[in-house]
Amino acid sequence: MHIITKTKTILFLAFGILLSFSGFSQRTITGKVVDASSNEDIIGAAVNVPGTTIGTITDIDGNFSLNIGSDVQAIQISYTGYTQQTIPIGIDNFYTIRLKPGEVLEEVLVIGYGTIKKSDKTGAVASVSSNELNSGRLSDPIEALQGKAAGVTISKQGGDPNSGFAVNIRSAASFTSGTGPLFVVDGVAGVDPTTISPSDIESYNVLKDASSTAIYGSRGANGVIIITTKNAAKKAGDNLSIDFSSQLSVDNVARRYDLLSAQQVRDFAASSGRTFIDNGANTDWQDVIYRTGLTQDHNLSVMNATENSSFRASISHMDIQGVIKNSSKIRDIGRLNYSQKAFGDFLTINTRLSGTIERNNYVNYGGGSSPTNVIYQALRRSPTDPVYNEDGTYYETDRSFQYYNPLAIIEQIENNRDAKRLLGNIGLDANFHKNLKGFLNLAYIRNDEESLYFEPKGAASNLTDGYGRRAYNNYSNKLIEGTLTYTNTFAEKHNFSLMGGYSWQKDFFDGFSVSGRNATSDYIGADNLGTFLDLQTDRPFGYKREDLLISFFSRALYDYKGKYFASLSVRRDGSSKFGDNYSWGTFPSASLGWNIAAEDFMSSQNLFDQLKLRLSYGLAGNQNIPSDAEKILFGPGGVAINPETGKEVINYIVSGGTNPNPNLRWETNAEANIGIDFGLWRSKLQGSIELYQRRTYDLVYPFQVPVPPNKQRTTIGNAGEIKNEGIELSLNYFAINTQNFDWKTLLTFSTNRQKTISLGSDEFPLGEIPTLYVSGRGLVGGINNAQVIRPGLAIGTFVMPEYAGLSNDGKFLFYTASGGVTRDVTKAERRIVGSAQPDFQLGWSNFFNLGNNLDMSITLRGIFGYDVLNVTRMIFSNPADMPTLNVLQEGLEEYDRGLSSNPTLNSYYLEDASFVRLDNVSLGYTLPFDSKYLKSIRFYATGTNLFLWTKYTGIDPEIAFGGSEFGRDQYDVYPRTRTISFGINAKF
Repeated sequence: MHIITKTKTILFLAFGILLSFSGFSQRTITGKVVDASSNEDIIGAAVNVPGTTIGTITDIDGNFSLNIGSDVQAIQISYTGYTQQTIPIGIDNFYTIRLKPGEVLEEVLVIGYGTIKKSDKTGAVASVSSNELNSGRLSDPIEALQGKAAGVTISKQGGDPNSGFAVNIRSAASFTSGTGPLFVVDGVAGVDPTTISPSDIESYNVLKDASSTAIYGSRGANGVIIITTKNAAKKAGDNLSIDFSSQLSVDNVARRYDLLSAQQVRDFAASSGRTFIDNGANTDWQDVIYRTGLTQDHNLSVMNATENSSFRASISHMDIQGVIKNSSKIRDIGRLNYSQKAFGDFLTINTRLSGTIERNNYVNYGGGSSPTNVIYQALRRSPTDPVYNEDGTYYETDRSFQYYNPLAIIEQIENNRDAKRLLGNIGLDANFHKNLKGFLNLAYIRNDEESLYFEPKGAASNLTDGYGRRAYNNYSNKLIEGTLTYTNTFAEKHNFSLMGGYSWQKDFFDGFSVSGRNATSDYIGADNLGTFLDLQTDRPFGYKREDLLISFFSRALYDYKGKYFASLSVRRDGSSKFGDNYSWGTFPSASLGWNIAAEDFMSSQNLFDQLKLRLSYGLAGNQNIPSDAEKILFGPGGVAINPETGKEVINYIVSGGTNPNPNLRWETNAEANIGIDFGLWRSKLQGSIELYQRRTYDLVYPFQVPVPPNKQRTTIGNAGEIKNEGIELSLNYFAINTQNFDWKTLLTFSTNRQKTISLGSDEFPLGEIPTLYVSGRGLVGGINNAQVIRPGLAIGTFVMPEYAGLSNDGKFLFYTASGGVTRDVTKAERRIVGSAQPDFQLGWSNFFNLGNNLDMSITLRGIFGYDVLNVTRMIFSNPADMPTLNVLQEGLEEYDRGLSSNPTLNSYYLEDASFVRLDNVSLGYTLPFDSKYLKSIRFYATGTNLFLWTKYTGIDPEIAFGGSEFGRDQYDVYPRTRTISFGINAKF
């Protein structure tokens, strides 16, 4: 109710402002836009008032007419392929504007430890600006990038606001060391992107190939995403600018499980002759645990810029009430970006400070058939059971083992986390000479988290007399980084840049947790574990560790007359995570570029105004392993009696479970990339094509070793290799430019093929790795892993019994190695039956200017040619469970066709999960104002996940791609939502 009240207040204020500034005076200016060199008319050039949406398009003769306010001091003219111009407005009413070619070529890309012009790039780098990002309700800022960059897969299974997105660049390339990219925020590596408000982001720059990521050494193997936050624009002058936005979003479950109704259960019991207890209710248990989710998102920023200083301060508040009851996420973020020149232009001080406070309320929906999995309990619970007893208490009954009321689980269990995060960094830019610049970056990160879990003694799902747990986890990071950059041009043809740097970064981790049973007070709960009679002496746990990374790095850039380009980089990393024999590693890269369009033989053609060939090769590493992976650990093993003193002592035992390995080293990517950048028809069509091959070797894996001679049965070591190769295509097409209609479309395409080249070595022999284990009620068969990693196969390959039909008595039949069939799953041949790796992915974004201050954007995204194992259908379409437990509608169909087998892992439940999703549709109207105080108000509506086209029978085909196992839909997925958002954005 408080959300609706706040929203009404905001809307009333907005309309009050609107009425107070509704009257203003105007004037009309006209003009002509021409090519500066040829004097030809430019058709479709955009003419706008800066900072507003007041604008028009030049006609077929290059002419324009624009109504502007009396206080407008400048207009801005832009056209694809030309340098944007800002023209001051005086008393004249007619203006001739001459545009010069070059806008596209001057676009700047942010790369590791510097920036380059887009025309100078030699590696695979994708840039996405803030006006191209997804809009609407964003629970995570990385969601804004989804579908916008070729080769970047951003996925999430379900719609839990408290879970993050899996991000993969050019597919997974590791078994155990993590496959997510390195995030760099305003020059600080390792920052959690969820600590940034989406409204504070200026751009994403994605470094995809090893020649681009090698400058980050042992952390660049999985790609790098550089996030740049917004600063005050210089055009703001001495005037303070304020930007306020407010958004209300309504979430509903997009697709529900198609379960039997109470009447269908009764009809089945009557027709089949099976007996069951009918408790007389007609309960939809999905209605019981779901709700309409509401999200409010408010952002306020204040900025100003002068010749010597600038600042931008912002605060944001987001409150997401999830569609499963009692799930929520509340996040507050404050940020300050401040820049100040000192000693003339010699020194620029850039200060950035941000703080995040987040509160997460979780519901239990994982753990397979866990007694506290609310989705599992809701799916199996009979619709003839009521929710409450007559006295208002929760209705419980013993229809089956661990059969509990899901609403009671939601409302009785307390599960939350409080997180506080701080990021501060100071950057000093010094101009020692016109050719020599220095940069010093000092940063500090602090993350503190406290979590609490409590099951009261009266909870039916609690098999003990109450259980509680408290945990504290703290993390801090210190960074000292410096670079020197020398640039010069020789003979007006040779452009040269040399950068050298040093980095020192230290991570600190510490925390502890305590749990107890037999709670004496449900009111106090886990707030005071001293109220538990059984404070588990074997469960207190604490840890403290630190990691150190020291690096030396350098990069040289060269180009000749803007035609021929070369780049060389090298980084030397020393990490405390690895064995004594391999604590240091070197990661070099090299790349070349040829601007074909600048050659004399291209001067006579009119098709290409951009054409560039790029070649690159580099090495990058992956050090994403635990700090103590190469050490043997000791820890408390309980209380023992000292035989000499008779007193109690702590017995220490080997607790790490692994043997020390002084030869442990990082995984390494060796990647070759060929790229072509092009622009056609005055850059009306722009794009790039990338072809790459990446080989990841020295894979880190916990290998089984004999005891003796080893102390433990596991040693973390290096062996094995994976190959990824693929093609990426990005197109940016300015389809239509007219006075009343503008259409810009972006298309991304990527395909990747993966193969495991080898597993194991002479030191660590390994034939295959079974993965993706499934479990569930009634599941039969002794081998329940659905996937296998072995040489010749990609990660995510399904290897399992292949379905061959039903026997006459309704039992599953499977193919054998000899080509026959068997009903005994343990005798079936495990065959390659599918893959969770997609064949290709598409993203299609469209931006429209509809005239009359209306704008619209549409984004579609598709992933094609991959399979998902529908374990939910496997477990919940078992006719044997009816009518005692509920099932999916497929349960009736399976009964009709005579299925009598219990759930069995086989290819019958493997489904094509290809899909196309209408990710985002946004429609906005901007109302401009001719006022000293108010510039504009934009009203908008956005729909997210509006339509889904798929043959997959589960609630959603999208899975979280990444890691060494993915492709399972196992009744533990928070439902994905369909979201409608309404908002306003006011500029003052």
